[in-house]
Amino acid sequence: MTYMIKTLNLTKSFKEKVAVNKVNLLVPKGSIFALLGPNGAGKTTTIRLLLGLLKPDYGEIEINNINVVAQPKEIRGKIALLPQISAAYHDLTPMQNIKFILELNNIHFDDVKNELNYYLRRLDITADLLLKPFSKLSGGEQRAISFIMTIILNKDFLILDEPTSGLDISRGKYVREIILDLAKKGKTILLSSHIISDLEELAEYCGIMKNGFLTFQDKKEKLIEKYASSTENFEEAIIQAFRAPINGD
Repeated sequence: MTYMIKTLNLTKSFKEKVAVNKVNLLVPKGSIFALLGPNGAGKTTTIRLLLGLLKPDYGEIEINNINVVAQPKEIRGKIALLPQISAAYHDLTPMQNIKFILELNNIHFDDVKNELNYYLRRLDITADLLLKPFSKLSGGEQRAISFIMTIILNKDFLILDEPTSGLDISRGKYVREIILDLAKKGKTILLSSHIISDLEELAEYCGIMKNGFLTFQDKKEKLIEKYASSTENFEEAIIQAFRAPINGD
């Protein structure tokens, strides 16, 4: 098996608190991997380490054969990130935001125009919405545009933080379908979400973090088998995994 992400004893502390503790994360290429955990588990710090935005106290990070610690700037150009809070410029229109992010990534608009129009139609983003200031859009419209801004970059590795948050039923359905299509095309997706239905439909692999430790990582079915009382209760598996003691506790 080949991996998009490999970390070895990844550790990061802030003052006396160890936020990430000797994490050995393995994310297979072409998979949708859900990184889960209660608040304060270390997920956000781990993602910032993967992005090269933080330097670990010690440990190694390799993404698609690139050493992130040694080459943090290079790795940022290889990852498409959908943050939980939109990074779009609110005084620009959605189309201006899209063109700006394409320019930053040296992508010609005409090269992705057909693909962009497909995503806009799929997520019901009409021509009039594209001309409004981003700040005048609804929360769901902003989220849909932010998602499109992420996937239109055509990166091999995507980090999606709460991708369907704030979306209506229709847009949420199509976002999930698009994510599955991207994985079928060989994209690797690191997913973080609190929406159980998203996780159950999308995740192939799950990683559980608690108090900075990676306490579980394997296929979703293995998570259910280990923590749930029935093979159909994915939500119970997550809850019990969050509550399970860390080895040595």
